Amino acid sequence: MEQIIFNQIELNRSRTLEIITNLTSEQVNVTPNGYNNNILWHVGHILTTQERLSYRLIQEPLELPESLMALFLNGTKPADWQTPPPDMSTLLPLLKEQPTRMKQRLEGRLEEQITIPFKDLKRLGEVLIFSIGHEALHVGYIMAMKKLVGSNTQ
Repeated sequence: MEQIIFNQIELNRSRTLEIITNLTSEQVNVTPNGYNNNILWHVGHILTTQERLSYRLIQEPLELPESLMALFLNGTKPADWQTPPPDMSTLLPLLKEQPTRMKQRLEGRLEEQITIPFKDLKRLGEVLIFSIGHEALHVGYIMAMKKLVGSNTQ
């Protein structure tokens, strides 16, 4: 089961990367009418939420800086940013390497109990399964926004 979870994380991430790789800086920074966030925020949120879910709940150190993490927390939005966010050329390599890094650090540990309560989940493997759905949800937003910003930037 462990290999299935890591394979699904990798498959999900490769699909995410396929969808976002060729977007322009203009496209990722547009916040469409009716939305609070832009594509860049969703990309950063996917990256940083995966990091928090993978490590913080078992009290492992994060490998991404807190300053990056803070930009993309639930409830944040680009309109409120006080510091410039990283651009896609910074986020893409981090997204690409994250699944491999996770597997290296967490292999053999998916049965570990999480030590910080999160929903009704008890073990790290359950949290990682949740994270797959979380990423897919945000990719759905990205796909919808891509259509909106694509027509606005032509």
